[in-house]
Amino acid sequence: MRNQLRTKSERDPNIHYRGASPSRLDNLTDAVFGIAVTLLIFNLSDPDSLQDLLIFTKTLPAFLVSIGFLIIIWKDHVRFSEVFGMQGPWFVFLNSLFIALIIFYVYPLRFLTLFMTQLFFKTDLPVEISPQEIPDFMIYYGFVAFALYFILLGFYQLAIRKRKILMLNDYELLFARSQRTRMILMCLVPLLSILLVWLLRDFSVVWASFLGGMMYGLYTPAIIIWAKKYKRAANKLIEGNPDFQ
Repeated sequence: MRNQLRTKSERDPNIHYRGASPSRLDNLTDAVFGIAVTLLIFNLSDPDSLQDLLIFTKTLPAFLVSIGFLIIIWKDHVRFSEVFGMQGPWFVFLNSLFIALIIFYVYPLRFLTLFMTQLFFKTDLPVEISPQEIPDFMIYYGFVAFALYFILLGFYQLAIRKRKILMLNDYELLFARSQRTRMILMCLVPLLSILLVWLLRDFSVVWASFLGGMMYGLYTPAIIIWAKKYKRAANKLIEGNPDFQ
């Protein structure tokens, strides 16, 4: 899948893709993502009746959203590996933590999927959570999401630290620093959600849950602003350097 993604995606001509061939660690990471998707889908009991089949079908929209989350995180890992192709003990350590968290992330993600299905379709799914526990679950989920992006942030920080060894040009260094900024934004949103839920849960469970969830909507404007700034900085660098296209 990684090779297919690479051949179909447009590459930036100003970046040297050091990870042209996936390493064994990349292949292991891809396999773990495959296992995570499998666990996410097939961790329900087999439908033994038409009613069970209908309930299983109602979980499809939420499962598709959950798989979308995993694909986004996987693509971030692919992007980093393609550009930097890093090796070494620190990268292996960070990648091992990343793999462990991906498997760990499946279970809160699956719980969220079943909870949303139960909330919208009033199905009889094995989800036991009271309204008073929803803020605690949101805090739990937020910490897991934060941890994943914090490790991705560590990837880019490591690449920037090793820029001389990797022989990054000015454009690649701009790319690494911009991606680091994006990962900081991805970390800040769940942290803000956690803070808001923690401050409001003693006053109103409903408002804590609602506003905590709405905080994730900040991703869209934050990434749009980030993308515009990155494009502006990249164009300025290209215009000032004839070596770049």
